[in-house]
Amino acid sequence: MSENNFWHLLRTCLPLKMYRVENKVMRGMPDIHYINKKGKSGWIELKYLDHWPEKRVATGLSLNQVLWLKEYKSYKGHCWVLIRISRDFIGLIDGSNSKEVYNRVSKTQFCNFLHWYKKGNMKKQDWIELAEVICDK
Repeated sequence: MSENNFWHLLRTCLPLKMYRVENKVMRGMPDIHYINKKGKSGWIELKYLDHWPEKRVATGLSLNQVLWLKEYKSYKGHCWVLIRISRDFIGLIDGSNSKEVYNRVSKTQFCNFLHWYKKGNMKKQDWIELAEVICDK
């Protein structure tokens, strides 16, 4: 799997309208803009890791991404980092915690920053629950 495959999985399973954004001009802008039928919208930065790290979790966030997420959050916008690790874990981190996660935290610290997570295979109800959390329902 890759980040691109992760995007295809989200696009087919997550019950939100999503747009993949490739912005070559604005550095750090997240990968996906989403909106639900009630008008709640925001941004998601996708990250994919092949396997669980031995000691510290390096998410692959860049400093530009961290700065973008922090600034957007400071204006009360919804933004997230959605991480898939291997094929058996998906975790959601609020954009306001992006700086902390950027600093290669321990596994325990990483888990403390998770706003939502699922181990194992995602079922339809799990995707619905994730969408509700993302849209702050």
